[in-house]
Amino acid sequence: MLLTDLYEKLLHNLDQGINSCAIFLAKAFDSVNHKILLRKLNHYGVRGKALELFRSYLSGRSQFLKLDNVKSSLIAIEFGVPQGSILGPLLFLIFINDLPEATKLYIKLFADDTVLCAQSNDILSLQEEVNVELDKVFTWMASNQLTLNIKKSQFMVVTNRKNIPSLNIKINQIPLVQCDSYKYLGIHFDNKLNWATHIQHVCNKISKACGVLAKLRHCVPVQILIDVFNALIHSYLRYGIIIWGSASKTTLKPLETLVNKAIRIMSFAPFGNINLSQIYQDFNLLHLSNVHDLEIGKFAYKEKFGYLPTEIGNYFPTSSNFTSHNYGTRVSNSTVPLDRKIVNRLKSSERSVQFKTNHLWSNLQDSFKSLESLNIFKKHYKKYLISEQQS
Repeated sequence: MLLTDLYEKLLHNLDQGINSCAIFLAKAFDSVNHKILLRKLNHYGVRGKALELFRSYLSGRSQFLKLDNVKSSLIAIEFGVPQGSILGPLLFLIFINDLPEATKLYIKLFADDTVLCAQSNDILSLQEEVNVELDKVFTWMASNQLTLNIKKSQFMVVTNRKNIPSLNIKINQIPLVQCDSYKYLGIHFDNKLNWATHIQHVCNKISKACGVLAKLRHCVPVQILIDVFNALIHSYLRYGIIIWGSASKTTLKPLETLVNKAIRIMSFAPFGNINLSQIYQDFNLLHLSNVHDLEIGKFAYKEKFGYLPTEIGNYFPTSSNFTSHNYGTRVSNSTVPLDRKIVNRLKSSERSVQFKTNHLWSNLQDSFKSLESLNIFKKHYKKYLISEQQS
């Protein structure tokens, strides 16, 4: 959800010709001050015995270093939340929950990874605004004794304009590195939002998985190969495809070719110009484009029935900005924008998750819209997409 909202924000600015500066800050779990955390827990209503339970949970911990067979002496842990625990991320989120109050920038928090975004028509004004706001962020961090990992913190300028000057972005007078792409929560965002970097990353993963399938296909049944495909290939295809699946056909082509290669390996199909649709159907698997359609469909279902945890991607005109018609056309229930100049001023608006969601839902059969749960919708819509692959 965070990735979708960030993508929609950056894409909307790109569509409007506005420069964006995305700042990716990496904080440290192990620098949380226990006294400050307990004060914040008290502020949020954790008091009495419940607060004492957390105090006991955080206290009395120690650590040591082991190198070969040599151990260091024990040292008491006075900072940080236990990593690898269920409570660790929750306590860290409570600790940084008031960080958005320190800045007027767009900000999203996910565990110890924070992304901020500033926007401006003027690139120099953008630099000034970002530096002013980052000073406020650093002041908050200093007040809360939270350490920033400068080496992992970078910024990226997303713009349609050419030959823009390099920005001088600093936090605590330390310059941040400007990057053309950044891996955030497993997705490689690039400064043109064309997803070439991320798709190449997925291609590298799937290429290795094809080698695994080639070795396994002679010694395991087909169902095991399908399970391996779902684990090593489909998992990468599904994650984040709701945003990077909007890439151009040219950019997606190498990935589509690799997925088809995996299908050929699993089915012992000859390489050459043959139709793989029947094999996809026999394996109950979706083409790459239909994996994207299924995820968009699930997102649309969640949005229309109020299952999203918060407003996601509310940047492009929503369904309330559209009007319907009922006269005889190929799709009589399709939505028509009231102001086409705003919606389609640039092609980038059509890559929006919100645009694709509205478009898919308006063209979806009513029988799908009335399904009673997301799981049932997913099952029936996937079955429909697989049957369409054959036609």
